[in-house]
Amino acid sequence: MLTPGLFSETSVYDLLTAAAEGRVGADQRWLNAILERGDAAVADMVRFGKEDRSQDPIDLQEEMMVTFRQLGSPEAVPFFVHYLASAPEELPDGVLDALYRFRHEALEPLIELYEKMSEDESGEVAFTLAAFRIPDERVLKILLDRLEYDAGDGALCLGLYGDLAAKPALEKMLSEVDDDHLKRDIADAIGQLGRDMDLEWEPPFDIYEMFPEKAYPETEIIGTGELLEMLDSDDREYRFAAAAGLLNREMSDEAVVKLLEKASRDPEASVRAKCWEALSGEVADSDEVYDAMLARLKDENAPMEERAGALVGLGQRANEPAVRPYAEEFYQNPETRVQAMTAMWNSLDRSFANFFPPHLDDADPEIKKQAISGVGYLSITAASEKLRDFFEDEDLRPNALFAYALSVRTEVTPGRMRPLFRRIEELAGELTEDETELVQMALNERLMLHGHKPVFEMEHEHGPDCDHDHEDDEAVAAPAEPVIPKVGRNDLCPCGSGRKYKKCHGS
Repeated sequence: MLTPGLFSETSVYDLLTAAAEGRVGADQRWLNAILERGDAAVADMVRFGKEDRSQDPIDLQEEMMVTFRQLGSPEAVPFFVHYLASAPEELPDGVLDALYRFRHEALEPLIELYEKMSEDESGEVAFTLAAFRIPDERVLKILLDRLEYDAGDGALCLGLYGDLAAKPALEKMLSEVDDDHLKRDIADAIGQLGRDMDLEWEPPFDIYEMFPEKAYPETEIIGTGELLEMLDSDDREYRFAAAAGLLNREMSDEAVVKLLEKASRDPEASVRAKCWEALSGEVADSDEVYDAMLARLKDENAPMEERAGALVGLGQRANEPAVRPYAEEFYQNPETRVQAMTAMWNSLDRSFANFFPPHLDDADPEIKKQAISGVGYLSITAASEKLRDFFEDEDLRPNALFAYALSVRTEVTPGRMRPLFRRIEELAGELTEDETELVQMALNERLMLHGHKPVFEMEHEHGPDCDHDHEDDEAVAAPAEPVIPKVGRNDLCPCGSGRKYKKCHGS
């Protein structure tokens, strides 16, 4: 398992591969392990960058460009030529900024590349050559050809290039065009001609501002087997990230045994706490897990952080007499209130409902998030309209949209969900694709909690204009209280997956 302590011993190619696959975080530790190799790192980087990495879950193009820029080696030119050849219609600012340091070495390869490309796809290469501002008759000819092919694009490039030799062609084009906007562009280009073409220019650059001090594996895209392996890492933070990544995953018996062992014996309380949380899906099925977790919760000699993690793990059973007193006790302690509230709403027991609305205005953003989740999952309809206040908050908006869809007053029937979705969309403004999926998921989950089948899969399958039979879209009504959920956490999920609800939509 590759961890920061091994970065300096790992090849640059393997460091890049691990980051692209999400197995390590591309942070300052990762960056330093590359930069410390100096020019020796470039060959591995070029090799990696010229490969087809389209299947990698993490795109490292930007990180590659700024690292090449920092290294400043002309040996990086083949990477940039390959990039411009493979993405001819896309030119991020980072390409020019990085390539400018070795523009003289890049001139010949880019001219050759331009000559191989069609006029339709060569515009960004021409722009790059213009931005170099290197006096060269071949570059001037390329830019004059661009002017004839596309007057606006050619004028932009010639103005950027600044060679006075382009003035006659620009003045001729100015006299021939009728479009006022294009005339202004050409006139602007003429006004830029004659600047010193040999002027050295490079914007301020601090590569460390572009990388976090610490970053961790992208656990949501790493397989369960790799996460279990990561639990044995010598890096405490990687073990913590692995345990967090196992939350809400389907667990094999082997995985449960491994997590239970780490929850009991890991030297770090924070890791043990997160392992208890990751075992939350097992407390209903495994007496061994439940007993071990409850014993740790009750152990007053154990660190409070670990006991709070055990409480979160027991959340599904937080309403039971053995657990509830601890949930209420830990709620009273500001240091464990977040975990207590998490356990409470995970129980889906509305007897905890009074704990959440008062914290919708809490100064602590984490407590506020739990309050929002509590209003949603416990269907606290009386507080649901308050959630609209968070639709404009970038950090809280996803939580608020999901919770609002779960809790806003309505009669919960399949026919009411589509008009309710449209109502939420109107109240929240335009929804992104992810937000649309989030709200529809919440509405489907609400239906399933009330014993109905989800409706939005039909819309995805048949299309929004499908005539597939379903209940008429009725106006959104407002019953006094939601009905009691008909799906237990240990029942089969109504979505038809064959998994228990708690390990499917109920997770």
